[in-house]
Formats: sequence, structure tokens, C-alpha cells
Amino acid sequence: MQWIVGINALRFFAIVLIVIYHLFRSVLPGGFVAVEIFFTLSGFFIVSKLIEEHQKTDNIKYGKFLGRRLVRLLPGLLIMIVSTLLLSFLVHPDIVAGIQKYALAAVTFTTNIVELILGGNYENAITPNLFEHTWFLALEMQFYILAPLIVKMVLGQAKKPRNGLKLLGVVFLFLGAFSLAAMMAYGGIFHQVDRAYFALDTHMAGFCFGATFAVLNSLVPRTPRTKKFLPTLGVVLSLVTIMILAFKLNYSDAMTYFFGLPFTAILTVIMIFCIIKLQPNPRAKRKNLAVLQMIEKLGNLSYGIYLFHWPFYILFAEIFAHLDAWFAPVLNAMLSFLLAYFVAKIDLVKFWQYFKTAKPAYRGKLGLAAVILLVPIVLALVRAPLTSSIAAQLEGISNDGISTAEEKSQSSDYIGIAAALRDSGDALDNQFRATLNPDAMPKHNSSAAPSANAAQVLVIGDSVTLGAKVALETTIPGTFVDAKESRGIETATGIIAGYKASGKLPETIVISLATNERNITESLLQNIINVAGNDRNFILVTAYAGPKQPRERQNQALKAFAATRNNVYIADWWTISHSNWSLMYADHIHLNPEGRQTYANLIYSTIKGI
Repeated sequence: MQWIVGINALRFFAIVLIVIYHLFRSVLPGGFVAVEIFFTLSGFFIVSKLIEEHQKTDNIKYGKFLGRRLVRLLPGLLIMIVSTLLLSFLVHPDIVAGIQKYALAAVTFTTNIVELILGGNYENAITPNLFEHTWFLALEMQFYILAPLIVKMVLGQAKKPRNGLKLLGVVFLFLGAFSLAAMMAYGGIFHQVDRAYFALDTHMAGFCFGATFAVLNSLVPRTPRTKKFLPTLGVVLSLVTIMILAFKLNYSDAMTYFFGLPFTAILTVIMIFCIIKLQPNPRAKRKNLAVLQMIEKLGNLSYGIYLFHWPFYILFAEIFAHLDAWFAPVLNAMLSFLLAYFVAKIDLVKFWQYFKTAKPAYRGKLGLAAVILLVPIVLALVRAPLTSSIAAQLEGISNDGISTAEEKSQSSDYIGIAAALRDSGDALDNQFRATLNPDAMPKHNSSAAPSANAAQVLVIGDSVTLGAKVALETTIPGTFVDAKESRGIETATGIIAGYKASGKLPETIVISLATNERNITESLLQNIINVAGNDRNFILVTAYAGPKQPRERQNQALKAFAATRNNVYIADWWTISHSNWSLMYADHIHLNPEGRQTYANLIYSTIKGI
């Protein structure tokens, strides 16, 4: 099909939003919506080419089609993986923990499936996945596998080509509506946002809407307009609206899945329509603006920039942690641009033809270079641990109630209570989460937990707190820590209700559960107070979850709540930790021995100040 001038400008706009979202998430929390621009464009162009091929040959060569897609995607993907593995020698092994399975998932275009199976979270993880961004390519390739089958089956069965196109449009529109309903259900109703975001069945609406417009454009070809004002206005308003969504939406917000992602796909269809209307007359001499020409060329680099910026972001944050904050992003931008330019110039077909016709000496040199490059790649894969030391350590603390490498806690009675409550944690959470009147709660079966001496301080926390368990219990007299990985603040009501019902809820309660929490509301915090009772003191610990999710919005909610209550206090861990990565392990979230003690000292000083 004839190239449409201006489409690459959309790609450039989309990649800018995505890069800002990844590198400066707090600035543009909804920048991820721009992936719908890519998906919708892919649906439009792929189905347009398939229709064109079927109209010319009355057939679609499935293998040849997929081969062209692989030739387009694989060179950049392999170069990204190789460069990432080579750079991994400069960082702590924890950064590349499990990279073997993630690299395999990337080259087989199954990253989205692997992330769902392993319970990966797009915005939060103990160890970041260097190839997590290839979920995007996985969805693209999965649609590439599905689309030609649909087109070939529908058009091949139709007696009249036009009737076949009409039926094809209905099929893609139905698939898009089904996917949209599934996304709204999982992301908006059931709050399974990763399931809604990663899976093809729930994130196929953009592809299908673009494909539907491709069918419509084949049935009723768009012709350029003489007057350009209305199409230009349509493009500008659509871009402005997407920018507003990028500033206002959040990955975990229900509105993202009810409205944000689907509306971005629809706006992209509108922009494609308007850009086609803005096409110059084929007989007229092209007079594109110099700025548009430059943006069009930059749009050609969007694929490569997307590939390289994410692993460089994670690796450079570790390699250049001691330098100024601006250095890593600037270096990232420069290298991503250069490698993207290199990838855009690669033509595997021409390279293979050259290799076959080259002299044996040249082929031998190329083979030797490949072997030399293969050695550090294999060493990097062997060097990378299957599980990070942080995850292994937390698992040891969680299983034993203590760290085997540190001094054991003396709170043996409370360890028994915590174990009993952990076994029934889900039931307690469901039972007490919405409880506003603690007097109306059913009594907890105290026989399920052994008797215990009442502690003076109860610390309820997540994996960050779990790592600091021994430091907290040895630093703060009369303290017991009940912590578990991946906890959110919504679990606090059930935990507190269980301790209160067993008669073991102390006067001071420390809640450190903002690390994994996406949405902290006043009603949620007030519910915790109501369940525990207003006669107790509460300390809310602010969180820092690394540069990718600094948690400013959640921390502001904690501080605003504490400012209006006389018995609620803030232990501001964020202020200490966000600029002091020497207190943390390589993930810049979990605490090393110095960080654990600093964390314990902060909470102790807050308690003493009450």
C-alpha cells in the first residue's frame, strides 16, 4: 500500500510519551496509553496489506507474511538482548536475576504470557525484568499470527469480494468489542489490571479498531481534501486529548480500562482518517515542512528507541548511581537513538544474500566474530542467578519468622499468633475490610492462636518491613513485627481485627504498607482506625519504591490523613530513602543492613516523640 505521510509523526509522538512515562513516571503517570497508538496503527497497516495481497493474488502466503514480520522485528530485538547481557557485567547480579527465562520469553514473543504466569507486575517488582517491555512485541506478534488467518478465512469464503470485506469488518469490530468488554471487566471491575494489560484477549481492541478502519478504507477509499482545516483540527484535538489522558490517568485506575485505553484507540483511528485527508495530491509537488520531514524520520526510529531505552534505564540507574541524576537519562537517550538508527539500517535479506555470495575468507571472519561475541553472552547468562539474593533472603525470613543470618527475635508468642493469623488472612481480610463498626464484628476464635504476652508496639508491614524485622524488634523495646511480601494497605483491617479479637492489639500500631499500594484513600485509612479504635496511636510510614514508582501520591495521602487526626503520626521514610540509595540493595527498594537499622531508628524516634 502507498505510504501515508504523517503516520510516522504519530509514532514519534507515541514513543516520546512512552519514554517519558518509563523514565519519569511521576511526571506523566498515564503515558502508557500511547501504546494504543502503536497497536491501532499496526492493526490498520497489517490488515490493509493483507487485504491488498488477497485482492491481487486471491490468496495470503501465511509463512511469507510472518517471515517478513520476523525480519522486521528480530534484528533489533537480538541486538537489544546482546547489548543488555554485555552491560550486565557492570552491575550487581541481582539486577539480572532470572534473565535467562526473560530472554527466552523475549525472543519467542511470549513475555506477556510469562509475566502473567509468574505473577509479574508492570509497575512494581522486587527485581526489575530487563526485558519486561517486550510484552509489547509479544502482543504485536500474537496479532500478526491471528490476523492473516482471519483475513484469509473470511475473504476466501466470500463469493463476492465486497461482501467478504463487509463481513471482515464485522468480524474485527466484534472482536474489538469483545476485547474491550473483557478489558473493562478485568481492569475496571475485578481490578486485575495486569491481566487486562498484558493479555491479547483483553488488549486487542486497538488492533481490531485499526483493522476495522482498514476494511472501511478499502470499501470506501478516503480521498484527500482541498481544504485542510478540519482534518488538521481533528489531529490536533486528538493529540491534545491523548496528552490530557497521559497526565491524568494511572496504571491502576479503573478509568484507564473503562475509558482511557479504548478512547486512545478511537482517537488514533480518527487521526488516521484525518491524516489520509491531509495527503498531498499525487500530481502536485511535495512541499512538506522541514519540521514534519524531521519528525517523520525520527518516527522511523521509534521501534529501536522503544527496545533500548528500558534496559538502559534500569542498568544505568545502577551503574551511574553516584553521578548527577541527569547523566543516566541523557546517556540513555543518546545510546538509544544511535542504536535505533543502526537497527533501522539493518536489512537481513541483503545481509544473507551478501553472506552467501561472499568469499570464504570473509564468511570465516564473520563466523569468528560471532563466536567471540557469543562467549561473553554465554558467560552473562551463566553468571546471572535464577533468583535474586533479596528475594531469597525475604523468603528465608518469611518462612522462619527470622533471618537465619541475624539475631533471632524474642517474640515467640507473637510469632505463633502471626502464623495463625496468616493462615486465615484471606478470610479475615474479606470479613473485616469493609467493617466500620468494630463493636458489630463477630468474635474471633481465640483458640486458633496460642496465648501471648501483649506487646507494646505492633508493626504491620510488607517485604521492606520483613527485611528489617530483626532490626525493629531489637531496636524498639516490646515490639512485634507482622510482615509479609506483597502486602497492600487494604489488608491492614483484617490483620488488626484479628489481633484485637484475640486480645493482643497493643496501644501503638505502626503501618508500613505503602510500598505495594497504588491507591490510598481517606476512607481506607479511616476504616483502619475504626477497626482498631480511636484509643490507640497510629504511625503511618511513607514509602519509596524505587525511581520507577516513587510513591509521591500515596505518601501525600498518608500525610494529609495524619494532619487531621490527633492520634495519627508520620514516620517519613521517603525523605530519608529517596535520595540515599546506599541504604538499599540493587533494586533501590529493599534495605541492606545499614538501611534496616536506619529504618528501625526512624520508627523508634517517631514512637518516642508521641
